[in-house]
Amino acid sequence: MRRSVLLVLISVFAAIALAGCLAYVPGPPPLDAVYAPGPPPEPMVEVVPAIPFPGAVWMGGYWGWGAAGYAWNRGYWGRPPYPGAAWAPGRWHHYPRGYAWRPGRWR
Repeated sequence: MRRSVLLVLISVFAAIALAGCLAYVPGPPPLDAVYAPGPPPEPMVEVVPAIPFPGAVWMGGYWGWGAAGYAWNRGYWGRPPYPGAAWAPGRWHHYPRGYAWRPGRWR
């Protein structure tokens, strides 16, 4: 009994120690990715307007890349596609060809 408790404790501590060694690796860029040569500016601070309807989800703004460089796309209230859906915001990822935007999605 004492040995099994010791093994469990060692396993728990090993798992906690190894958890800090994990790194986030982005998936491959979308096939239609447009690459920006440098990172986007810091996100703008947005004033979130009052919720327009029950269940609305705020979809924060983001920097988009176009012919004129980075441009801010303002956030807006969205309607979840199904009950319990959660919005996962998009993110910029660095790849060998530059920075590519992976759009947000509902989960």
